[in-house]
Amino acid sequence: MEIIQHLGTLLGLSFISGINLYATVAVAGLAIKNGLVSGLPPDLGILANDAVIAVAVLLYLIEFFMDKIPGLDTAWDALHTFIRPLGGALLALMQVGDSGPAARVIVFLLGASLASTAHFTKAGFRLLVNASPEPVSNFVVSVGEDVGAVGLAYLSVAHPLAAFFITLILLGLVVVTLPILLRTLRMLLAAVLAKLFGLLGGRRDPPVGAELSASQEAFLDRHRGGDESVSWVGPGYVGRIPGLPRSAKVQVVITNRNIHCLQRRLGGYRHRCLGLDEVRRHRSHPGRLLCKLVITGDHATWSVQFLPGVARTFPTAALNAPKDSKPT
Repeated sequence: MEIIQHLGTLLGLSFISGINLYATVAVAGLAIKNGLVSGLPPDLGILANDAVIAVAVLLYLIEFFMDKIPGLDTAWDALHTFIRPLGGALLALMQVGDSGPAARVIVFLLGASLASTAHFTKAGFRLLVNASPEPVSNFVVSVGEDVGAVGLAYLSVAHPLAAFFITLILLGLVVVTLPILLRTLRMLLAAVLAKLFGLLGGRRDPPVGAELSASQEAFLDRHRGGDESVSWVGPGYVGRIPGLPRSAKVQVVITNRNIHCLQRRLGGYRHRCLGLDEVRRHRSHPGRLLCKLVITGDHATWSVQFLPGVARTFPTAALNAPKDSKPT
Protein backbone atom coordinates (compact mmCIF):
# COMPACT_ATOMS: atom_id res chain seq x y z
CA MET A 1 0.00 0.00 0.00
CA GLU A 2 2.87 2.37 0.76
CA ILE A 3 4.30 1.76 -2.69
CA ILE A 4 0.95 2.61 -4.29
CA GLN A 5 0.76 5.81 -2.24
CA HIS A 6 4.22 6.86 -3.42
CA LEU A 7 3.19 6.05 -6.98
CA GLY A 8 0.01 8.07 -6.50
CA THR A 9 2.01 11.19 -5.69
CA LEU A 10 4.50 10.57 -8.49
CA LEU A 11 1.94 9.73 -11.18
CA GLY A 12 -0.57 12.36 -10.10
CA LEU A 13 1.83 15.30 -9.98
CA SER A 14 3.51 14.32 -13.25
CA PHE A 15 0.27 13.78 -15.13
CA ILE A 16 -1.52 16.93 -13.97
CA SER A 17 1.55 19.07 -14.62
CA GLY A 18 0.92 18.33 -18.30
CA ILE A 19 -2.44 20.10 -17.91
CA ASN A 20 -1.33 23.01 -15.73
CA LEU A 21 2.21 22.94 -14.40
CA TYR A 22 2.00 26.21 -12.46
CA ALA A 23 -1.21 25.28 -10.63
CA THR A 24 0.36 21.93 -9.71
CA VAL A 25 3.48 23.53 -8.22
CA ALA A 26 1.50 26.25 -6.43
CA VAL A 27 -1.03 23.87 -4.86
CA ALA A 28 1.59 21.35 -3.79
CA GLY A 29 3.80 24.11 -2.38
CA LEU A 30 0.98 25.76 -0.43
CA ALA A 31 -0.19 22.41 0.96
CA ILE A 32 3.31 21.55 2.17
CA LYS A 33 4.00 25.04 3.55
CA ASN A 34 0.77 25.13 5.56
CA GLY A 35 1.25 21.66 7.02
CA LEU A 36 -1.76 20.17 5.23
CA VAL A 37 0.22 17.10 4.17
CA SER A 38 2.93 14.91 5.63
CA GLY A 39 5.07 11.94 4.70
CA LEU A 40 6.14 13.32 1.35
CA PRO A 41 9.66 12.86 -0.09
CA PRO A 42 11.97 15.47 1.46
CA ASP A 43 12.99 16.95 -1.90
CA LEU A 44 9.41 18.06 -2.53
CA GLY A 45 9.87 20.47 0.37
CA ILE A 46 11.52 22.92 -2.03
CA LEU A 47 8.04 23.59 -3.45
CA ALA A 48 7.13 25.22 -0.12
CA ASN A 49 9.74 27.94 -0.65
CA ASP A 50 8.09 31.37 -0.68
CA ALA A 51 9.81 32.40 -3.90
CA VAL A 52 8.78 29.19 -5.67
CA ILE A 53 5.16 29.62 -4.58
CA ALA A 54 5.10 33.30 -5.59
CA VAL A 55 6.46 32.59 -9.08
CA ALA A 56 4.12 29.62 -9.55
CA VAL A 57 1.06 31.65 -8.49
CA LEU A 58 2.05 34.55 -10.77
CA LEU A 59 2.54 32.27 -13.78
CA TYR A 60 -0.71 30.47 -12.98
CA LEU A 61 -2.61 33.76 -13.01
CA ILE A 62 -1.11 34.60 -16.42
CA GLU A 63 -2.08 31.15 -17.71
CA PHE A 64 -5.57 31.48 -16.21
CA PHE A 65 -6.36 34.48 -18.42
CA MET A 66 -4.42 33.32 -21.50
CA ASP A 67 -6.24 29.99 -21.41
CA LYS A 68 -9.69 31.60 -21.65
CA ILE A 69 -9.09 33.30 -25.02
CA PRO A 70 -9.47 31.15 -28.16
CA GLY A 71 -6.30 31.28 -30.24
CA LEU A 72 -4.13 32.56 -27.40
CA ASP A 73 -4.74 29.32 -25.51
CA THR A 74 -3.38 27.34 -28.47
CA ALA A 75 -0.32 29.61 -28.67
CA TRP A 76 0.20 29.17 -24.92
CA ASP A 77 -0.03 25.39 -25.24
CA ALA A 78 2.49 25.45 -28.10
CA LEU A 79 4.87 27.51 -25.94
CA HIS A 80 4.60 24.90 -23.17
CA THR A 81 5.17 21.86 -25.38
CA PHE A 82 8.59 21.36 -23.77
CA ILE A 83 8.03 23.20 -20.48
CA ARG A 84 5.23 20.99 -19.13
CA PRO A 85 6.89 17.62 -19.90
CA LEU A 86 10.14 18.87 -18.39
CA GLY A 87 8.27 20.12 -15.31
CA GLY A 88 6.51 16.76 -14.92
CA ALA A 89 9.83 14.94 -15.24
CA LEU A 90 11.47 17.15 -12.58
CA LEU A 91 8.54 16.70 -10.18
CA ALA A 92 8.89 12.93 -10.59
CA LEU A 93 12.66 13.10 -10.15
CA MET A 94 12.29 15.02 -6.87
CA GLN A 95 10.48 12.03 -5.37
CA VAL A 96 13.17 9.36 -5.74
CA GLY A 97 15.77 10.91 -3.44
CA ASP A 98 19.14 9.19 -3.54
CA SER A 99 18.08 6.25 -5.68
CA GLY A 100 20.55 4.87 -8.18
CA PRO A 101 21.18 6.42 -11.60
CA ALA A 102 19.05 3.83 -13.40
CA ALA A 103 16.03 4.49 -11.17
CA ARG A 104 16.39 8.25 -11.62
CA VAL A 105 16.53 7.93 -15.41
CA ILE A 106 13.46 5.66 -15.41
CA VAL A 107 11.48 8.01 -13.17
CA PHE A 108 12.54 11.03 -15.25
CA LEU A 109 11.32 9.33 -18.42
CA LEU A 110 8.09 8.23 -16.74
CA GLY A 111 7.32 11.73 -15.49
CA ALA A 112 8.06 13.28 -18.87
CA SER A 113 5.89 10.70 -20.65
CA LEU A 114 2.92 11.24 -18.34
CA ALA A 115 3.13 15.02 -18.61
CA SER A 116 3.56 14.82 -22.41
CA THR A 117 0.52 12.55 -22.70
CA ALA A 118 -1.62 14.97 -20.69
CA HIS A 119 -0.25 18.02 -22.50
CA PHE A 120 -0.83 16.78 -26.05
CA THR A 121 -4.27 15.44 -25.16
CA LYS A 122 -5.21 18.80 -23.66
CA ALA A 123 -3.78 20.79 -26.57
CA GLY A 124 -5.53 18.61 -29.13
CA PHE A 125 -8.85 18.73 -27.32
CA ARG A 126 -8.66 22.52 -27.04
CA LEU A 127 -8.13 22.76 -30.80
CA LEU A 128 -11.35 20.85 -31.27
CA VAL A 129 -13.17 23.12 -28.83
CA ASN A 130 -11.85 26.24 -30.55
CA ALA A 131 -13.20 24.96 -33.87
CA SER A 132 -16.70 24.88 -32.38
CA PRO A 133 -18.92 27.91 -33.10
CA GLU A 134 -20.15 27.77 -29.50
CA PRO A 135 -18.72 30.98 -27.92
CA VAL A 136 -18.61 29.86 -24.27
CA SER A 137 -17.34 26.30 -24.73
CA ASN A 138 -13.68 27.35 -24.57
CA PHE A 139 -14.23 29.22 -21.28
CA VAL A 140 -16.17 26.34 -19.71
CA VAL A 141 -13.55 23.75 -20.70
CA SER A 142 -10.73 25.97 -19.42
CA VAL A 143 -12.41 26.44 -16.03
CA GLY A 144 -12.96 22.69 -15.84
CA GLU A 145 -9.25 22.13 -16.48
CA ASP A 146 -8.35 24.62 -13.73
CA VAL A 147 -10.61 22.89 -11.20
CA GLY A 148 -9.33 19.46 -12.22
CA ALA A 149 -5.68 20.54 -12.03
CA VAL A 150 -6.06 22.07 -8.56
CA GLY A 151 -8.08 19.10 -7.31
CA LEU A 152 -5.75 16.37 -8.58
CA ALA A 153 -2.64 18.27 -7.49
CA TYR A 154 -4.01 18.45 -3.93
CA LEU A 155 -5.08 14.80 -3.96
CA SER A 156 -1.62 13.80 -5.18
CA VAL A 157 0.05 15.17 -2.03
CA ALA A 158 -2.79 14.78 0.50
CA HIS A 159 -4.54 11.59 -0.65
CA PRO A 160 -2.10 9.79 -2.97
CA LEU A 161 -4.06 6.53 -2.94
CA ALA A 162 -7.07 8.26 -4.51
CA ALA A 163 -4.77 10.13 -6.90
CA PHE A 164 -3.25 6.83 -8.02
CA PHE A 165 -6.56 5.37 -9.17
CA ILE A 166 -7.84 8.66 -10.62
CA THR A 167 -4.68 9.01 -12.69
CA LEU A 168 -5.04 5.45 -13.99
CA ILE A 169 -8.65 6.19 -14.97
CA LEU A 170 -7.59 9.37 -16.76
CA LEU A 171 -4.86 7.49 -18.63
CA GLY A 172 -7.43 4.90 -19.66
CA LEU A 173 -9.70 7.64 -21.00
CA VAL A 174 -6.78 9.08 -22.97
CA VAL A 175 -6.10 5.69 -24.56
CA VAL A 176 -9.78 5.23 -25.46
CA THR A 177 -10.24 8.72 -26.93
CA LEU A 178 -6.84 9.03 -28.62
CA PRO A 179 -7.85 7.46 -31.98
CA ILE A 180 -10.82 9.79 -32.51
CA LEU A 181 -8.79 12.75 -31.26
CA LEU A 182 -6.03 12.05 -33.80
CA ARG A 183 -8.54 11.58 -36.63
CA THR A 184 -10.33 14.80 -35.76
CA LEU A 185 -7.08 16.75 -35.53
CA ARG A 186 -6.07 15.40 -38.93
CA MET A 187 -9.40 16.61 -40.34
CA LEU A 188 -9.03 20.06 -38.77
CA LEU A 189 -5.42 20.36 -39.95
CA ALA A 190 -6.51 19.63 -43.52
CA ALA A 191 -9.26 22.25 -43.21
CA VAL A 192 -6.90 24.87 -41.77
CA LEU A 193 -4.28 24.24 -44.49
CA ALA A 194 -6.95 24.50 -47.19
CA LYS A 195 -8.08 27.80 -45.69
CA LEU A 196 -4.52 29.14 -45.57
CA PHE A 197 -3.81 28.08 -49.17
CA GLY A 198 -6.98 29.86 -50.19
CA LEU A 199 -5.96 33.06 -48.41
CA LEU A 200 -2.52 32.89 -50.01
CA GLY A 201 -3.98 32.34 -53.45
CA GLY A 202 -2.92 28.73 -53.79
CA ARG A 203 -4.98 25.61 -54.38
CA ARG A 204 -7.66 25.61 -51.74
CA ASP A 205 -9.19 22.13 -51.88
CA PRO A 206 -8.33 18.60 -53.00
CA PRO A 207 -9.16 17.70 -56.59
CA VAL A 208 -12.75 16.61 -57.19
CA GLY A 209 -13.99 14.68 -60.17
CA ALA A 210 -15.45 11.42 -61.36
CA GLU A 211 -12.21 9.44 -61.12
CA LEU A 212 -11.44 6.64 -58.66
CA SER A 213 -8.08 5.11 -57.89
CA ALA A 214 -7.48 1.64 -59.27
CA SER A 215 -7.93 -0.01 -55.86
CA GLN A 216 -11.11 1.97 -55.17
CA GLU A 217 -12.50 1.11 -58.60
CA ALA A 218 -11.77 -2.59 -58.09
CA PHE A 219 -13.35 -2.58 -54.62
CA LEU A 220 -16.43 -0.66 -55.74
CA ASP A 221 -16.94 -2.97 -58.72
CA ARG A 222 -17.54 -5.79 -56.23
CA HIS A 223 -20.15 -3.80 -54.29
CA ARG A 224 -22.24 -2.04 -56.93
CA GLY A 225 -24.75 -3.18 -59.45
CA GLY A 226 -23.82 -3.72 -63.05
CA ASP A 227 -25.98 -0.80 -64.18
CA GLU A 228 -24.48 1.70 -61.72
CA SER A 229 -22.41 4.50 -63.20
CA VAL A 230 -20.29 6.93 -61.18
CA SER A 231 -21.31 10.58 -61.46
CA TRP A 232 -19.29 12.25 -58.69
CA VAL A 233 -16.32 11.44 -56.42
CA GLY A 234 -15.01 13.59 -53.60
CA PRO A 235 -13.15 13.33 -50.28
CA GLY A 236 -14.99 13.87 -47.01
CA TYR A 237 -14.89 13.11 -43.30
CA VAL A 238 -17.34 11.06 -41.29
CA GLY A 239 -19.60 12.99 -38.99
CA ARG A 240 -21.95 10.10 -38.35
CA ILE A 241 -22.24 7.04 -40.56
CA PRO A 242 -23.21 3.73 -38.93
CA GLY A 243 -20.26 1.37 -38.98
CA LEU A 244 -17.59 3.96 -39.79
CA PRO A 245 -15.39 5.68 -37.18
CA ARG A 246 -16.12 9.33 -36.46
CA SER A 247 -13.87 11.87 -38.26
CA ALA A 248 -12.37 9.16 -40.48
CA LYS A 249 -11.43 10.28 -43.99
CA VAL A 250 -13.67 8.73 -46.64
CA GLN A 251 -14.12 8.80 -50.38
CA VAL A 252 -17.73 9.65 -51.21
CA VAL A 253 -18.96 8.18 -54.48
CA ILE A 254 -22.29 9.16 -56.04
CA THR A 255 -23.73 6.85 -58.67
CA ASN A 256 -27.06 6.88 -60.47
CA ARG A 257 -28.47 4.61 -57.74
CA ASN A 258 -26.48 4.92 -54.50
CA ILE A 259 -24.21 6.96 -52.28
CA HIS A 260 -21.11 4.94 -51.42
CA CYS A 261 -18.58 5.78 -48.69
CA LEU A 262 -15.19 4.09 -48.76
CA GLN A 263 -12.87 4.31 -45.76
CA ARG A 264 -9.38 2.99 -46.33
CA ARG A 265 -8.06 0.61 -43.70
CA LEU A 266 -5.24 -1.88 -43.42
CA GLY A 267 -5.74 -4.49 -46.10
CA GLY A 268 -8.67 -2.88 -47.89
CA TYR A 269 -11.70 -0.64 -47.37
CA ARG A 270 -14.70 -0.30 -45.14
CA HIS A 271 -17.81 0.32 -47.21
CA ARG A 272 -21.24 1.78 -46.48
CA CYS A 273 -24.01 2.37 -49.00
CA LEU A 274 -27.19 4.44 -48.95
CA GLY A 275 -29.68 4.14 -51.79
CA LEU A 276 -30.76 7.38 -53.43
CA ASP A 277 -34.35 6.11 -53.34
CA GLU A 278 -34.06 5.88 -49.52
CA VAL A 279 -33.18 9.57 -49.09
CA ARG A 280 -36.05 11.51 -47.53
CA ARG A 281 -34.37 14.86 -46.90
CA HIS A 282 -30.97 16.50 -46.73
CA ARG A 283 -29.59 19.65 -45.13
CA SER A 284 -26.36 21.57 -45.63
CA HIS A 285 -24.67 23.44 -42.79
CA PRO A 286 -21.84 25.78 -43.90
CA GLY A 287 -19.03 26.34 -41.38
CA ARG A 288 -15.89 28.39 -41.01
CA LEU A 289 -13.62 25.47 -41.89
CA LEU A 290 -15.89 22.60 -42.92
CA CYS A 291 -19.36 22.20 -44.40
CA LYS A 292 -21.61 19.49 -43.03
CA LEU A 293 -24.13 17.56 -45.09
CA VAL A 294 -26.83 15.63 -43.21
CA ILE A 295 -28.74 13.02 -45.19
CA THR A 296 -31.78 11.38 -43.62
CA GLY A 297 -32.78 8.03 -45.08
CA ASP A 298 -35.43 5.44 -44.34
CA HIS A 299 -33.23 3.46 -41.98
CA ALA A 300 -30.22 5.65 -41.19
CA THR A 301 -29.03 9.24 -40.99
CA TRP A 302 -25.66 10.11 -42.45
CA SER A 303 -23.55 13.15 -41.62
CA VAL A 304 -20.49 13.91 -43.76
CA GLN A 305 -18.18 16.92 -43.58
CA PHE A 306 -16.49 18.40 -46.66
CA LEU A 307 -13.98 21.14 -47.30
CA PRO A 308 -15.87 24.17 -48.68
CA GLY A 309 -14.55 23.78 -52.23
CA VAL A 310 -15.59 20.13 -52.30
CA ALA A 311 -19.02 20.91 -50.82
CA ARG A 312 -19.71 23.43 -53.59
CA THR A 313 -19.40 20.71 -56.22
CA PHE A 314 -21.56 18.13 -54.40
CA PRO A 315 -24.46 17.12 -56.70
CA THR A 316 -27.37 17.80 -54.36
CA ALA A 317 -29.70 17.45 -57.35
CA ALA A 318 -29.06 13.70 -57.22
CA LEU A 319 -30.56 13.64 -53.72
CA ASN A 320 -33.70 15.36 -54.98
CA ALA A 321 -34.56 12.61 -57.44
CA PRO A 322 -38.15 11.25 -57.24
CA LYS A 323 -38.44 8.57 -54.56
CA ASP A 324 -41.15 6.47 -56.15
CA SER A 325 -38.71 5.08 -58.71
CA LYS A 326 -35.06 4.41 -59.00
CA PRO A 327 -32.93 7.36 -60.18
CA THR A 328 -31.83 7.13 -63.77
